[in-house]
Amino acid sequence: MRVAFLTSGRFVPSSRFRVLQFVPHLQRLGHECLVLPSCPEKYASLPMLGFRLSGVFKRWNRQADLKSLERWSPDVVVLERELFSDATFDVEQTLRQISRRLVLDIDDGLFVLNRHKFEVLCGLSDHVIAGNELLATRVRTINSRVTVIPTCVDVEKWQGRGARGEGRGFSQADSPLTPNPSPLVLGWTGTAANIPYLEILREPLKQLSGEVPVELRIIAESDRPLRSLNLERDGIQTRFVRWSEATEVVELQAFNIGLMPMPDTDWTRYKCGLKILQYMAAGVPAVASPVGINSEIIHHGVNGWLATTPDEWLFVLRKLLSDPSRRDSVVTAARTTVADHYSVQSQLPRLIACLEAVRAGE
Repeated sequence: MRVAFLTSGRFVPSSRFRVLQFVPHLQRLGHECLVLPSCPEKYASLPMLGFRLSGVFKRWNRQADLKSLERWSPDVVVLERELFSDATFDVEQTLRQISRRLVLDIDDGLFVLNRHKFEVLCGLSDHVIAGNELLATRVRTINSRVTVIPTCVDVEKWQGRGARGEGRGFSQADSPLTPNPSPLVLGWTGTAANIPYLEILREPLKQLSGEVPVELRIIAESDRPLRSLNLERDGIQTRFVRWSEATEVVELQAFNIGLMPMPDTDWTRYKCGLKILQYMAAGVPAVASPVGINSEIIHHGVNGWLATTPDEWLFVLRKLLSDPSRRDSVVTAARTTVADHYSVQSQLPRLIACLEAVRAGE
């Protein structure tokens, strides 16, 4: 097949995990791929132009991309989410006119932001790939041709510590009973815009910080929301690590426990659980809020833990910090969950079958 992908940007998580990591595998199997990212990235602007003029520049570049698509003439065009993070859809309508087959890929509740645009994009598409069943259910009210392909991680890249015998592991030095132990690392990774969700953990972390040496380690592209959150005023030792694609796996493997606190809102319950999948694939025990697909991915006490209230978070984290064997017990099951259901390797055949069916008009 000849497949073109219009993506949000080289470093945007939805582009990286729902498109870009599949492309080398598709090419290896003989499929031709053309990737056309937003320039500048969909949610960014060029400092020299500012936000408004950067938006004009993005549109100019997308018009050029449409001309490239006409020349390249792909069998299938995959649109990741939307072309612009606003209410407009005129360029997508032009894209529909020049595409033999158009597939929309969504991994968030875009209808929460703009219901009309979401309905238009679903209606324009020959097929929709949804990141989870909740999203698929919403799509089916508009377009019955839906395939669920979860957000995935490449298990060959996100190699767990237990599988390689590498990483910090859980040594005697990590035990709170050891004199002057090194801090246990409670880690969080994600986009800076979601850092405020850590407010959910303020009281549990404040309590834990008075009991055992712990460090809250944040991996993100910016620390501005973290500075506004100011958890350190409550005695919570915090360390910020600027995200880098080159170091993200190693940095994440340094976590003793991975955190995914999240409020239950119309927006969050449609998310695809990428954060906990990264933890699980990397051999890091995960604790998450039971919101949306999180409750499907994690089986409490088997491959991770779920916690809702501050008291539940405190109870689970206190147990895990005091007993390293509890943390170790879930690592193998967690990695198996990812490898079997949420990996590039397990979902690649499903993606290819979907695209081939769309090309055939099925």
